[in-house]
Amino acid sequence: PIEMLTLMRETIAGGIDHGCPAVLIRAMDWQCERLCGVFGASERVLRTALPTGFTRHSSRLMFLWSNLLPFAIYPAMGPLGTLPASLIGAYALLGIEDIGVQLEEPFDVLPLRQYSDGMFDAIGQVERNYIPYVPPSAANKME
Repeated sequence: PIEMLTLMRETIAGGIDHGCPAVLIRAMDWQCERLCGVFGASERVLRTALPTGFTRHSSRLMFLWSNLLPFAIYPAMGPLGTLPASLIGAYALLGIEDIGVQLEEPFDVLPLRQYSDGMFDAIGQVERNYIPYVPPSAANKME
């Protein structure tokens, strides 16, 4: 990814030679700079170690609580109210626990595949519509 950002910036800088307005080159370079910042932030999020013990402990506690809840509310609600109340309480609590797990692992639930497919299609359209520019560093590698 860093190499791709470097090639993108070299290509943008090469646009000066082809008569591209300086305002557009500054805007594209600024977008590359933002992309680099977002890439760095997402790498930090991805590389941050998550305490798996907390997730395991909370899921075991939720399982135990959900299984013991009917015994605790039976004296107050009787046989007809215990089942619906237990199901509603367990559903709500386990839903909150599932949201917590999804917040801890954001890259498992984000639609990254659809996003990357859209980016690939957009880049393909740009590639089909414009004359490719070979940056100086790439031209030196080919020789």
